[in-house]
Amino acid sequence: LYPRGTPSRIPIVAVTGTNGKTTTCRMIANILKMSGRRVGLTTTDGIYVDGTQILKGDMSGPHSAQMVLQNPTVEHAVLETARGGILRSGLGFDRCDVAVVTNITADHLGLHGIETLRDLARVKAVVPAATLRDGYVVLNADDPWCVEMESRARGEVIFFTMNEDNERVREHVRARGKAVVLRQTKAGEVIHIAEGKRETALLDVRYIPATFQGRARVNIKNALAAVGAAYGSNVGLEAIRNGLRSFSTSFFQAPGRLNLLEVGGYRVLVDYCHNVAGMEELADFIRRLVPTRTIGMISMPGDRRDDDIIRFGTIAAGVFNEVVIREDANPRGRQRGEVAELLKATLIENGVGGDKITIVLDELDAARTALDHAIHDDLVVLLADKPAEVWEAAVERTSDPADARLPV
Repeated sequence: LYPRGTPSRIPIVAVTGTNGKTTTCRMIANILKMSGRRVGLTTTDGIYVDGTQILKGDMSGPHSAQMVLQNPTVEHAVLETARGGILRSGLGFDRCDVAVVTNITADHLGLHGIETLRDLARVKAVVPAATLRDGYVVLNADDPWCVEMESRARGEVIFFTMNEDNERVREHVRARGKAVVLRQTKAGEVIHIAEGKRETALLDVRYIPATFQGRARVNIKNALAAVGAAYGSNVGLEAIRNGLRSFSTSFFQAPGRLNLLEVGGYRVLVDYCHNVAGMEELADFIRRLVPTRTIGMISMPGDRRDDDIIRFGTIAAGVFNEVVIREDANPRGRQRGEVAELLKATLIENGVGGDKITIVLDELDAARTALDHAIHDDLVVLLADKPAEVWEAAVERTSDPADARLPV
C-alpha cells in the first residue's frame, strides 16, 4: 500500500475558531481541488469526498475526521475542528500539517466549564499545538487571542490580517516570517503574500465571488485564512487564484453561508448566523448592500447566556425594519418561547415598534411569514438553523426555480 520512500500520511489542514470555520474549510478544499488533489472535507454541514456529500449533519468532531482519514481515495483532508468535539473526545488525528485559527469571540461561554474567552482560547489552542514541527500555523493577526497562540504553535506561523499597518505582522515579516495581507492599492483591495522582503500580489478581492465585490468583509477574512492554509500546503499561486475565483456563496457550494437570490422583485439572504460576532459581521454586510427595507427572521440557541441574546437582539434592531422571531426546534434547556420573548423585549427597547415584530416559533412557518411580508426591493434575511429547508421555502417563491439556484 505504501511503497518504500512514499509518504504514509494523508496531509491534514485543521481549521478551528469561533466564526468562519465552515466557509474557510470550503475555500481551502476548493483551492486544493483546483491543484488536482482529491479532498476529504468535514464541516458542520456534513462529510464530503471530492465534492460529493457522503454524510449529512454536524460532522465537525473527531469521529468524522477519522472517517475521512480512513477513506483510501482521499489525498488531502480539510477538517473543521469544533470546540465541542475537542472537549468531548479531543482531536481525530495526532498531528496536522497546517492548523488555522480564524478568531476567538464570545460564544458557547458558560457551557462545559468554558466561562471566559481565555478558557475558549485555551481549547482552540489545542489545534495549533498539534501541528507537525515542519508544518504551518495560520493565525488571525487582528485577533489578540489568536496572536497569543503563537507561543503554543509547533509549526511555523503564517499571520493573516485585514490591516496592512498591523505592527505584529510587520515585525513578523521583518524577521523573515510569512503573512497574508490585504493591501489597499490604486486598483482596489488586493491580497498579498509576504515572505521576508519578497511580496507577491495574489488577487483583487472583487474577483472572489464570495466577497460580493468586497462588501462581505467576513469572506475577505476567510479568504485570507484560506490563502495562508493553501500556501502552507505548498499549493501553487495559480491554483490558489483559481480556487478563490471559482468559490461563491451559492447554496450548493456554501449552504447556509450568505446565500443570496432574487425572488419576485426582492432579495432573500439565507445565513446560519447564530452568535453575536456573526450578527455584527452580517449587519455590516447588510448595510453595504444598501437595501431599501429589511425584514429579518432571527433567533438564537437557547443555551446562550441572556446577555448574549440581548446583545444579538440589539444589533438586529439596528439593521431590520421588521422582524419575525423564531426558535430552534431544540430549546436547549429553556422554556418554549423564552428566547423569543427576550428578543422581542430587546427589539422594542431598541426602537423597533411592537407592530413590526411577529413571533412564529416554527422555523419554516417563520420563514414563510417573513417572505409573505416582503414587497418590491425589500431584502429578506433568514437566519436559519435548517438552511436547506429554509432555502427551499425561498426557492418555491420564484417564478423559475432553476434560475434561483444560480448565485446572484
